[in-house]
Amino acid sequence: MTARLEPGPVQSANPRAAEPAATAFERLRGGGAGRLRMLASVRDLHEARLVAEAGVDVIDLKEPAAGALGAVPLHVVHEVVVALRAAGHAQPVTATVGDWPVHARDAVLERVRATAACGVDVVKVGVERADGAAALLAALAGAPAPVVPVFFADQGLDEALLALACWLPFPGVMLDTAGKADGSLLECLDAPSVRHFITRVQGAGKLAGIAGSLRASQAALLRELAPDLAGFRGALCEGGRAAGLSPQRLQALATEINN
Repeated sequence: MTARLEPGPVQSANPRAAEPAATAFERLRGGGAGRLRMLASVRDLHEARLVAEAGVDVIDLKEPAAGALGAVPLHVVHEVVVALRAAGHAQPVTATVGDWPVHARDAVLERVRATAACGVDVVKVGVERADGAAALLAALAGAPAPVVPVFFADQGLDEALLALACWLPFPGVMLDTAGKADGSLLECLDAPSVRHFITRVQGAGKLAGIAGSLRASQAALLRELAPDLAGFRGALCEGGRAAGLSPQRLQALATEINN
């Protein structure tokens, strides 16, 4: 399903702090050598506050009911960023732009610009393994905002696309899954393949993130694989990823990841 564009919020000033846009995200790499950092996907201000107060490292705005990388409405993105910064929460905030085909470059770039204008630190964009993916990556590299491309493990790793993403000036690269009902990332790809992705991205000086129906029971393997970020949504919810966040599950997972 193709995402739709919507009007951006009217704002008088960018709510992001004065530091360079990607700095808060990029410094996650050097900050806690050997420590797995946690990204939690949220759909609204209530969930964002829960995650921020739990000390999660990265707050990711995504609408799980709208697809693998479903977009949160722009006015909600803006509301969340303003409220978190006003409350003194300094964690990087990322946001997705929706599920787009690779040939919809102009629409994707417009959504990237509109999302960045809401004050997020980084915009996440899914890149399907399809004709036109290299052109989309090149276009995203020239976007007027920090972008993290997201590849889909259940479509197979494309070495040429991975090499291109590592060469282009992105602050990080992520690996996720497109089909959330088909098991976790670590069931779509074996551990050596996931480790290869992580090593390749980190070797290029970028943050390596993985996500895709990851579970608390996989925490030990995640620490062994040593990505910079591990992303979670379904594991934080009672009743599946489209349900609301459970504070109990959130706290338990945050504790497990930090052990």
